[in-house]
Amino acid sequence: MQFGKHNNYKEFIYSKPSVFILGVLVILLCMSVFERLTVERDMSNRRTVSEKELLRLQERKIELKERVKHLEGERGIEEEIRKNFDVAQEGEKVIILVGDKEKKDSPITKNITKSAWYKFWQ
Repeated sequence: MQFGKHNNYKEFIYSKPSVFILGVLVILLCMSVFERLTVERDMSNRRTVSEKELLRLQERKIELKERVKHLEGERGIEEEIRKNFDVAQEGEKVIILVGDKEKKDSPITKNITKSAWYKFWQ
């Protein structure tokens, strides 16, 4: 480079139209970055919700496995049938336990004496 020689690329880069175009490109890039940031946050929130749902479903799966294991036995089947249907095995009888009835206290009614001024407003 020679001293005093003008560089054409510097004039082009620092010209008003090129600065305007670069500014518009920077603004569009910032808008795109902001959109990606909001999408990432939304996906992060969805992921935490999905992980909580997964944990809940895994706990439910464990509960159901325990219930199936219980129902595989003869005692479990019998308990389930007795719970859902009104049945009894041969030789079983129904026992009804009757307890003492609670005495209900009758509410004490008070005779309210009405004063003269109260009677006036009725």
